[in-house]
Amino acid sequence: MLHEVEVLEAKRIAELAADVRAVRDGLLQKVRESELGEPKPARGEHNPASALVLDDLLAVEPAFLRLRAAIAALPREIREKLWLLMEIGRGNGTLQDWAPARERIATAPDIEILADLMSEPDLHACLRKALYQVSQAPKDASTVAPP
Repeated sequence: MLHEVEVLEAKRIAELAADVRAVRDGLLQKVRESELGEPKPARGEHNPASALVLDDLLAVEPAFLRLRAAIAALPREIREKLWLLMEIGRGNGTLQDWAPARERIATAPDIEILADLMSEPDLHACLRKALYQVSQAPKDASTVAPP
């Protein structure tokens, strides 16, 4: 299972990521949905602007810099676990297939892990969703859960 310190770090990063998302949403408030040229979907995400890449604009924002510095300051092992939690929160994995995903990320360069985490506009939601799933997982030996 995740250690308590790792859970606290993930929650802290999720809070910082929520601040970045608020800044991002503020930048997009001035863009009308009709100007994006995207039809409104019948289901799912109803904010076509959420897919826009604003890395250049966000790169100078204090909230973005705080998040980047906080993630970069973490030991690699915790950054890997954050990435795995992000993937679980995205729906790209489960607690049961944690081991193969961990093997994949173990060979990734640090800069790639950091870039993946920073490029997820909904990092806060992904981390919170994954932490909830981890907290709800049975604590018995039959469950394969993150160390």
